[in-house]
Amino acid sequence: MAKRTSKTSIEKVDLSRKKTKEFDVNTNIKVAYKTGKITYGKNQILRNIKRENPYKMLIISNNCPTELINQLNYYNSLLKDKVFIYQYKGSSWDLGLACAKPYMISVIGVIDFGDSDLLSLKPK
Repeated sequence: MAKRTSKTSIEKVDLSRKKTKEFDVNTNIKVAYKTGKITYGKNQILRNIKRENPYKMLIISNNCPTELINQLNYYNSLLKDKVFIYQYKGSSWDLGLACAKPYMISVIGVIDFGDSDLLSLKPK
């Protein structure tokens, strides 16, 4: 004979399997690198921020030298439109891998976000 299942066991739903989307900075950096416009490197970022400042956001690695952070904060304080500076949780190796590069990157300047959601990192 067939075994009968009770209605209560069918109606129960396992809520632990439902996934909530977590914001992943690495994938959004990859998307911005592919679809938007990003520059990276200490010299290029400093040169551009002194001249015309095309950046909407700067992403700094966790182990970025304090001298570079101080320079970026100084030039940012001189600007009319302040640039949002985001402190990346990983090292410069991790930031380089997020850009699909096999070397260290300490600073990324985002000119155009493209299809990424990096703008949601900015506090309101």
